[in-house]
Amino acid sequence: MKQAKGFTLIEVLVAMTIIAVGVSALVSSAGASAWRAEYLREREFGRWVASNVLTELQVVPAWPSIGTKNTEVDMGAFTWFVRTRTQAVSDPDLRRLDIEVRRDKEADSYVYAVTGFVGNPENRQ
Repeated sequence: MKQAKGFTLIEVLVAMTIIAVGVSALVSSAGASAWRAEYLREREFGRWVASNVLTELQVVPAWPSIGTKNTEVDMGAFTWFVRTRTQAVSDPDLRRLDIEVRRDKEADSYVYAVTGFVGNPENRQ
């Protein structure tokens, strides 16, 4: 008798299972990479917006009033919602600025936040 050459049905099914698991892992990884890239891009834009607002407040010749202020900034084809909280500190010539940047005006969480200080403009030289 001649012995048949080739793969058995079990071997073919095992190989197809291994290929299917590998392909699904690749698809999942690609989806996660796309999500991560979008998240990092959004966070970087948020950092730029927050840094720009902080820098503007530090260089203007006006003392920011204590309290919370909500503004909108356009950057990168998006509108960013900025919440600036100004607080007095123990030094009367300083004010603390907490700046939070959001993509959605009503969102509880922020994309990026930065804290800085601004000095009394009368003492600047």
